[in-house]
Amino acid sequence: MLSITNMSLSEIEKVCISLNEERFRARQICSWIYKHGVNSVDEMTNIPSSLRLLLHKKYPPLQSKIETVAKDVDGTEKFLVRLHDNNIIESVLIRNRQRITTCISSQVGCASACRFCASGIHGLVRNLLTGEIVEQLLHIKNSLPNGQRITNVVLMGIGEPFANYTHVLKAIRIINADWGMGIGARKITISTIGLINGIKRLADEGLQINLSISLHAPNDAVRNLIVPTNKDAGIRNILAAAQKYLEKTGREVTFEYVLIDGINSSPKNAMELAERLKDYQCSINVIPLNPVPEFAYRPSSREKIEAFCAVLEKAGLNVNIRRRKGSGINAACGQLTFLKKVVAGFVTAPRSQAHRLGQMRNFHGRNY
Repeated sequence: MLSITNMSLSEIEKVCISLNEERFRARQICSWIYKHGVNSVDEMTNIPSSLRLLLHKKYPPLQSKIETVAKDVDGTEKFLVRLHDNNIIESVLIRNRQRITTCISSQVGCASACRFCASGIHGLVRNLLTGEIVEQLLHIKNSLPNGQRITNVVLMGIGEPFANYTHVLKAIRIINADWGMGIGARKITISTIGLINGIKRLADEGLQINLSISLHAPNDAVRNLIVPTNKDAGIRNILAAAQKYLEKTGREVTFEYVLIDGINSSPKNAMELAERLKDYQCSINVIPLNPVPEFAYRPSSREKIEAFCAVLEKAGLNVNIRRRKGSGINAACGQLTFLKKVVAGFVTAPRSQAHRLGQMRNFHGRNY
């Protein structure tokens, strides 16, 4: 069965017409799902019972569910979402003053296999469907107390968004649509490891989406070491694509840079990065490495991080140090992962992964 969240408004209208119902029923259905947050067609009280019955059989509103929620002391929450095939992915809610940001996933696993990121440790299982991307936001939205709302969306969770381009862009259009979740395009960010074709395609979409590129190195030799996919792209080509994105959309690109002690964090690395980016209109997010047990890399000291940023700032670059959030529940940048085929409380993923996630001792909404 295909859930409603996989469909555009026009597709839902076609479903209604095929079921001998009026076209306007599509907007009513969307209002119930995206505005009122219902999880069952039985709650759609202004929809004829005959249509509700058909929707229940063929087109359920949602096909995923929250398995459990972990809460960190800093207010960050990590949602484990069980998919229709029993794979479990992770999504994160991050609070920062009046801003509520959701970090959502685009794939089950990741093929990029960056050498500091937990998401790619067990490879790629599959792409997420459009509805599975949208439903992560819906689950988080529906969990919020009255008066709170999602203000920002970042596709920085598990997976490479541009490796699942079609489903990701369709999901974004639903998230952005007035009949959908109504979140402005400028409040939505796609983060990529640097898939050039994806950057070029996004530039032609006519959307004012923010683009974030995980650069992590000032040269190809260092980047090849920690980002294996760089061998297919190269920093020069990635920066050229980023410049074209700026020219076509007017949206400044952000470069993400995870600082790994002894690998890419020296003053020399900073000077080389500054020289490389000096002619680009961009921002740089410097991210202290969040340790992952499976990797030997360690974060730089606060003094080294500040010295690195000072070099960039002296060169006139706009630099932000990413504040660590959610590390107490393995929800910080680089720590998200997935569980394969969790059925009836038994984890079939490798033991190390299950252990890192607290062995998933229960599946009934308590913190793990």
